[in-house]
Formats: sequence, structure tokens, C-alpha cells
Amino acid sequence: MSIYPTQHTENTLNGLRRIITEIGRGGGLVSPSVYDTAMALRFDTFPEARESIITWLLDQQRSDAGWGLSSVPRARALPTLASIVALHPYRDTAPRVRQACEGALEFLRGQAEHWGTSLPDDIPVGLELLLPWLLREASSLGIGVDWTPYGALFALGDRRRALIGKARPAAGSSASHSWEGWGSGSPRDLLDASGGIGHSPAATVAWLHASRDRPDLADARAAARDYLLQASRSTQVGVPGIVPTVWPIDRFEQVWVLYALRILDLIDHPRLADVVRPKLLDLGAALRPEGMGMSDAFVHDGDITSTVIATLGDLGTPRALDTLRRFEKDGMFVTYANELQPSLTTNAHAIHALAVHGEKAPKPTRYLLQRQEPDGRWVGDKWHSSWIYTTTQVMLALLQEGEMSAVKTGAEALLRAQREDGSWGAGSVPTAAETAYAVLALFAVRRDRELESVTRGAWQRGSRWLMANADIELGQDQLRWIGKELYCPARVDRAWILGSLLVAQSA
Repeated sequence: MSIYPTQHTENTLNGLRRIITEIGRGGGLVSPSVYDTAMALRFDTFPEARESIITWLLDQQRSDAGWGLSSVPRARALPTLASIVALHPYRDTAPRVRQACEGALEFLRGQAEHWGTSLPDDIPVGLELLLPWLLREASSLGIGVDWTPYGALFALGDRRRALIGKARPAAGSSASHSWEGWGSGSPRDLLDASGGIGHSPAATVAWLHASRDRPDLADARAAARDYLLQASRSTQVGVPGIVPTVWPIDRFEQVWVLYALRILDLIDHPRLADVVRPKLLDLGAALRPEGMGMSDAFVHDGDITSTVIATLGDLGTPRALDTLRRFEKDGMFVTYANELQPSLTTNAHAIHALAVHGEKAPKPTRYLLQRQEPDGRWVGDKWHSSWIYTTTQVMLALLQEGEMSAVKTGAEALLRAQREDGSWGAGSVPTAAETAYAVLALFAVRRDRELESVTRGAWQRGSRWLMANADIELGQDQLRWIGKELYCPARVDRAWILGSLLVAQSA
């Protein structure tokens, strides 16, 4: 019998039903982005909201004068430099703006230790293109920032630009997402069906600025501005120009909410089936032979395609594995063609997709085993900054492969990382989403009798913490997914939290 009151379970079920019903609505819900909002201010895209945008940016600055999550230091350079550049023209309008810029410059000077001669796989999306571009922008404004620490990043950026030059990116491509860092002119053909450039508010405001003297592009400019207004609404802040780092994400949101239900064994829950089934059927109809992307207007990617196939299971197309293997490269699985950093979780999700169809994945499995740290964790994924998320996703994949020794070591790492109050968090504070991932993973390993005996108490304590803290408001510490900066797809994280809670309540 569940230790949780019936009313709590009802509330959890109702919350999940609401999320499932709202999947994809408004292009998805995404946290506001410092970097992209700073670019909207830099190009003064919404002059009517200028003061509100400045105030919002200043309010996001951390106590150490930088922007971004302190536990992920390499993700802080871009939003911090972008804010300096954007606020620079207003430094004489208010002491607070000047102090913010001076403090941020000092903060950047103290960040050199986080940049070396080589780069990890988990740097923010497009950073090798965007930070060098912003450094040049800063230099043109007379802002003195030392370029020396970023030598490896400049070298990686040169490689990316060479690949982009050969590929001739199209609308909705992964390269177009970082267009502001490498593009020029005001090409109409890079605008995708969303109305923006590369599902990127920052790229779109840069394009609007570049096309400001092009009356022949009036219709495209109107569409791009409308795109930015819709993107602003997805943050629920209520200020035009305060935008997310990526939008729309309607397919991403749909896939990941349903994948959470599949992982949690809730896909056929009798109280959810009437709202889940139509979403599953729609997902199956939307899967193309080429795969699926974050929206129907964006390039297909291996991670989303893997999760779609794993989620659909028997509802998948007869040739689903042919679709998945489009992302196979030398036995491994890539997210995008020509990517320079591999992803742990993309390969984990590919393993799950193959397992659903009764196939093994020897090379991705070896890769994941080789990447396990001596302490049992998996760290350094390119799409999520929390080792707790990465470790749990890999553990779930290796369970499919029967790699119980590695799974046990991963579980032990989670047990050591649990806080006294029962929660988990890779940063300075616990988060409901990370606690949900850990609770799920420890619950999943209970099929092993030995692990069940050592994990039961931990997942019960984690579940109790989750019950008491499931409604924590979204703040900077909850921004864990990696885009151009860290962000949160709100409905996705909420689905994992409520799903994990429902499993615990039903156990």
C-alpha cells in the first residue's frame, strides 16, 4: 500500500494529465535566456521594452558579478560577455548599469582557469562560433577583454566555420541556429517556417538588424518580428524581447514528455491513456523516414529520433530502425551530421531504441562503459549539464544491455551524492528534476535483488523530498539543459518530476 495520501496521488495524476494535454502548445514553454535577451537589447529590437529588458538582465546577475550557473563555469562566459556588450551603451545612464559592467569584466578576468588547451564535450551549443564573435564585438566597442584564455575555442571555431563553408547550411539546419556567429548579409532563404533563423532568437535579432535597410524584405522582417514576439510569450515573463535560447520546441517537448512516461512505465496508465494515446499516434504520424527534429521546421537529429523510436515501441513504423541508422557513424550514434563532440545520452537513447526492437548495440555500449568515471558517474554530456541526469540516462540504457556491474557502480555514485534531506543536485542546491532522475534510476535497478536491498531506503527518502518540494519555482539553479546557454524546457522537467512522483506514490 502506498504511504502517500490518495489526494496527493490525484493531484499528481491531474498535473500529468494537464502537461500531456498541453504538449507543444505555444511552440513549447522555455525558460528566458540571458544571452538571447542581451542580443535583443544589443540590436535594440524592442525599443518600447528597453528599460524592462535592462532591468531584467541586471536582476539575473549573480552575486559574483557573472551571469549563469556557478557550478557550470564554462557556460557563463557567453551570457556574461553578451550582457556586458548589450549594457555597454547604457553604462552612463545609471550607476547600477556601470557597476554591473565593471563587475562582470572583473569576473571574466577571473575565469581564465576554466579554459585550457583542450575543450570538453559539454561546452554550450555554438560557443566556438559565438564567443569569438562577441569578443570581436566587444573590441569594436572599446571593451577590453583578454582573448588569450580562449585559444582552443578559437581553433575549434575555425574548424566549424570550415565545415559550415563546405555544407552551405539551409533554413532549419543546426548551423543556422548559430548564424549570428558566422553569417553575413541578410539572406531570406535562411528564414524557416517558424519565421525566424535557426529556431534562435539571437540569430533572428541579428538578421533583423542586418536587414534593417532592406525594404524588399518587409514581409520577411514582419514574420521575424512576429517570431520573436511568440518566442517571448513562451517564457511567460510577459516582456517582448525577453526571449528563450531556442524556440519553437514543440516536437522536442512532445517527445520528451512521452519518453518520460515510457521510461517510467506510465505510457499505458489507465488514468492517462485517454490523453496519451492521441499524442502517441500524432508522434508516430510525424516521424519521417529521415527522423525527427525539435520541430517540424528543424533538421532531424539522432537524439530526438532515438527517443521517438524508443517511446513508440510497437507503434513505430516498420522501418524505424532504418531511420535510426541514418544517425549511425562507425557504429556510434550522432546527434547532427558533422558534429565535433559526441554525446553520451544520444548513444544511451539509441541503445534504448534498439533494445525496444530486440537489437543489441555493442559499440555504443562499449563507449558508455569506457566513459564511466572511476567514481561511477558519467559526466560531460553535450546536451545536459547535470551528471545526475547523464548518469541516470546511461544507467537505464545499460540495464537494457545487462551491464549490471557498471549499473551498480553508477547506483553507488548516486547513493553517495544523496543529500541528508533525501534530495539530489549537481550544483549548490538540490533540484526537483535531478531528484526525480535519481529516484527513477534507483527504482529501476530494484529488479536486481542485491541492489534493491541497498537502494530502497534512498529512493524512499528521495521520493519523500520530491513530494514536499515538487512545486519549487523555476529559478536559475533549475536551468540544466545545454543550449547556447543553460535552459529549462519547463513541461519536460515537470513531466519527469510528476512521473517519478507518481511511480513512488504507486509503489
